Amino acid sequence: MTTTLRRAATVALRSPLVRVAGTLLAVVLLLHSIDLAKAAHGLRDANVGWATLGVVLTALSLIGSVVEWGVLLRGTGHRFSWSALSAWYLEGLFVGQVLPAGVGGDALRAVEVGKVTGHGHALASLAGSRMAGTLGMAFWGVAGAVMLRAWLGPFWLAGACAFAAAMIVAWVLALGADRVVRRLHGNACPIRRRIHRVLHPFTGAFRGYRARPRMLMQCMLVGAAGWGVNLCALMVFSRAVGADVSWTLFAVAIPITLLATLTPFSLNGVGLREGVLVGLLAHAGVSSGHAGALSILIDLQMVPFALLGAVFWMRRRRGRAEAAALAASAAAAELVPGPAPTGLVAVPAPTGLVAVPA
Repeated sequence: MTTTLRRAATVALRSPLVRVAGTLLAVVLLLHSIDLAKAAHGLRDANVGWATLGVVLTALSLIGSVVEWGVLLRGTGHRFSWSALSAWYLEGLFVGQVLPAGVGGDALRAVEVGKVTGHGHALASLAGSRMAGTLGMAFWGVAGAVMLRAWLGPFWLAGACAFAAAMIVAWVLALGADRVVRRLHGNACPIRRRIHRVLHPFTGAFRGYRARPRMLMQCMLVGAAGWGVNLCALMVFSRAVGADVSWTLFAVAIPITLLATLTPFSLNGVGLREGVLVGLLAHAGVSSGHAGALSILIDLQMVPFALLGAVFWMRRRRGRAEAAALAASAAAAELVPGPAPTGLVAVPAPTGLVAVPA
């Protein structure tokens, strides 16, 4: 009976209808918990100068994300141009906003980069850049929790430290995973040999990162700096709507809200992450109207960059369609016989037409 219930729960959580229903429920609860009139008023009267500065800082944060990804790729001998990496990153941002699964953008980048480097190196570069950014987020979270320890208490400080420690352990395991996977090479068990064949390119890429500590440190420093710029952008957005929230609160609150994107019963955590952020801000003394306006503005900050990614994505698809059309036209031209050369006439022959001088 327990096994049957467990299977039923697994199937239900994987159902798109359940995720849509969970998202709608979360949005309804969010709208019920905030003052919509004040939130709309806050968005309407938002300071354009502060909002523009927030968008600029968000752009700098995205550039940092591209750089930390590119450092791992270019530092291991793959000469990608920064313009190509930026275009792929923005395209992935667009796809991640459109598809219901948060990994859609990473999948697009893995496919494009994997055509050149192989999918093992492509996945490793994405995982490494994500881990570098998350490690930076964890350290900023510890700093924020330390500065707010009198208000948060020891529990939240311990949680932030545990998060940072978990990321350090994850890096240690990733950098040393090749030593375990190599033992499966030449094993008599076919399953273990298959595991080695699948995982070896991925863990081998991390072995290359381990052999380049300076490159790895650059990636981590860029990730930490990028997250710090992102916290400044959030603080500026809060000033735009009149909330004036400190970066320390965002450093603690945003990692918690990002956990909502991992819930299996919602689409990318829509409604849940905003609700968690509104609850944390309200607990800090921010009014529900300002908290609601701020959560909406934080969601909207990525829209201009996702639209730019859509432009790159459509241009690339159009270029591929035109290249395919030209290739098909060239192939058709080779199959269709052209007119006889000038000065020659076509006469019947047993095997077909033969051109002879006129």
